[in-house]
Amino acid sequence: MKIEFVFDIVYPMSYVAFQKLKQNWNEHTATRVELLPIQRVPEIPEQGLDVLQYLTDKYGASAANRKLEMTKFAAYSEDVIVNIEHMKRMPNSQLAHQAILALDNILDQYALTQALFHALFAHGQDIADIQVLKSIIEGIGLDGSKVLRSIQHKDIADRQHEITQYVKSKGQHPIPFYLVDGEVNDQTFSTQELRQLFHRAS
Repeated sequence: MKIEFVFDIVYPMSYVAFQKLKQNWNEHTATRVELLPIQRVPEIPEQGLDVLQYLTDKYGASAANRKLEMTKFAAYSEDVIVNIEHMKRMPNSQLAHQAILALDNILDQYALTQALFHALFAHGQDIADIQVLKSIIEGIGLDGSKVLRSIQHKDIADRQHEITQYVKSKGQHPIPFYLVDGEVNDQTFSTQELRQLFHRAS
């Protein structure tokens, strides 16, 4: 069974889903879940996106604030630390995703993904800033300079493009979500469904 987790590092619900993933995997199934980071809003400028303004323009002020509060509640329900002020600005996630893909070891990918989520949503760090990203990488015991050099290789950009096209081929779907043997499966956000999925995979 092939399990793929589709997410965007700057989406708070991706953080919530990732934490639930960690709570329910085991040593065997952890290495069988492939991370597929994609940039959901590729037109985000380098300086980031004002999420509150974006949601306000799209849904209105009341609905925009309600969406942020709902996300915060979902995070607290899973014991995920978020600061709602840090959710109001969405940095460009391209560089962070490339850093994840540059790592060969899946457990290193998990560690960096966790560190990036925490840096962004708990501490409001700008993960699009190359020096901030380097510090986060080094914080999990990896060589930040080496990883950043790896990002510059064409195969990383090619891999990122392949993932984006692959996910797009599955149709429009809110992220985060899972692909199980290439098919969209969004039922796995309940603890019971996730445990059953991992049981079948083990």
